[in-house]
Amino acid sequence: MKNIKIMVIAVFCSLLISACDSLDEKTFTFVAGEDVAADKGYDQLVNGAYCTLLFPFEWGNYHTIANFDCDYQTGPTWAFGDIGAGNFYDSGSCNNFFQYYFQAIHRANYHYYLVGKIDGIDEKVKDNAKGELQFLKAWSYFQLVQHYGPVPLFKTSISEGNVPEQPRASVKDIYEEIIRCAKEAESTLFSRNDPQWQKGHPCHASATALLAKVYATIGSASMKEGRITVKGGPGSKTNADGTTTRLMPVPITHTKNLVAGYEEFDSQEYYRLAFQKAEECIKSGEFELAPSQEALWANSNKNGPEFEFTLQTVLGQGTLYSNFVPKEYLGWPDPVNHGTWSSGYYVQRDHWLQLFDDYEDERITWGVLHRIPNWYNENTGKITYVFYPERDSIYVRKGERGYDKTDQVSYAAHLYGSKLMKFSQVSVYPLDGNRSDYNWPYMRYAETILFYAEADNEVNGPTERAMAMVDELNKRNNSTLCSKRNEETPFTKESFRSYILEERVKELAGEGVRRTDLIRWGIYLQVMNAIGTTDENGVVKRREEKHLLLPLPPNEVNANPFIENNNPGW
Repeated sequence: MKNIKIMVIAVFCSLLISACDSLDEKTFTFVAGEDVAADKGYDQLVNGAYCTLLFPFEWGNYHTIANFDCDYQTGPTWAFGDIGAGNFYDSGSCNNFFQYYFQAIHRANYHYYLVGKIDGIDEKVKDNAKGELQFLKAWSYFQLVQHYGPVPLFKTSISEGNVPEQPRASVKDIYEEIIRCAKEAESTLFSRNDPQWQKGHPCHASATALLAKVYATIGSASMKEGRITVKGGPGSKTNADGTTTRLMPVPITHTKNLVAGYEEFDSQEYYRLAFQKAEECIKSGEFELAPSQEALWANSNKNGPEFEFTLQTVLGQGTLYSNFVPKEYLGWPDPVNHGTWSSGYYVQRDHWLQLFDDYEDERITWGVLHRIPNWYNENTGKITYVFYPERDSIYVRKGERGYDKTDQVSYAAHLYGSKLMKFSQVSVYPLDGNRSDYNWPYMRYAETILFYAEADNEVNGPTERAMAMVDELNKRNNSTLCSKRNEETPFTKESFRSYILEERVKELAGEGVRRTDLIRWGIYLQVMNAIGTTDENGVVKRREEKHLLLPLPPNEVNANPFIENNNPGW
């Protein structure tokens, strides 16, 4: 998907609330979809559909749903708001997540129909455009079914005569449609190596990677029993004298639950399919790992060969086409306040950083902001810097690794935690506090490698080939090789499963996958509640059965005669 600048997409915009209403979009100019099709504007139809992915990022609705409700994300309590506290009902972020993905589905259906009516263009180009729309539909339904469970299923658009009010389909039926769409996309999308492929668009192997992700999700969710170890527990304790002591994460072994709605699936069969698709993606040669974390997240590497599917943004095109994600996750030096750090309130808990037993792992050397200008002394004209993590005090005392001996430890919620440098992948850096052209990484090749290893382990137990693939990721990150760990302490199926889940949270931190990982493994409640009522910063982590699914927007329940009740507990 190329940078979205085509203003005709505004034709299709209508910001309504319920799924039914979202599927009945109005036009606001004299140009309609039929006109675009008549003008052979297949590229405009594709971009007009993908534009729906931008809307949730305009004011930050998407990342709150994707990241706030998990064990390793933290910050000031006020910054986490309702979602961070588990108050999902009638939340603007929750409602918008539902609404915009249904708009994406409507446009994917309708624009697929319109592209099919276009004559006189290269058939491969036409098929590729239809493949992009099927990929978008598969992705959108995959997000909805993971977060909301059963939702209405629209195989065609209401613009083609479909009824706007539909009952909720079963999880199984939704996945059948996801897989159908993804398979069609896989069969029609250009290879990334094809001269006709356009940078930034999903390619053939993007659909293959999506299928691997879908199959692995089904495989883990439908597994009837199993154990998995997660490092967690309380982040702090209150001492008898009223002082507070921070606590390190401890390994806790959880017994998984079968995820509701996945009872009919065969876990082993879907893991076999996940392994097959991950292997196909790897062998396709369409993607490759960046040589380092710094190279991966360099602005020059946007849409590089590790990025399988990303949000496309542009700078300086108004509020819709750029976002505040880097400002909110990394922060910026405010020149008005002498370059002291502003924003960057959403950090990874110290428990996340303590997962790393390799102190030279690039994901926490280059990957984490270690020295932050905190406050300016008007009398001395000097800035006090804070350092992170506290174990770096040995370097502070020596004035090494860029630290000064005057640097201090801060326990402020947004300062004692990991600010991730991956959010610096923007044209303007250092950040300036404005919207930026940050491309959200929906899927990366590193994740496909980890799905390959996860699926192989679940079908065959820990194998040398799985470890060898993870070794490639370890080499890139300058971390201990998976195979080396196996030599020291041989993996079992259970310990390798736990290792892969931990590698996922290390590699994909802040990229919107942790919550769904905990949900699909059936350990979400166990992991969250092991923290206690709140984490060390006061963010509520206690969860109940109702939190396993997000609530449908109230307007959806009220407007759709086929939906009488919301998700359980809401």
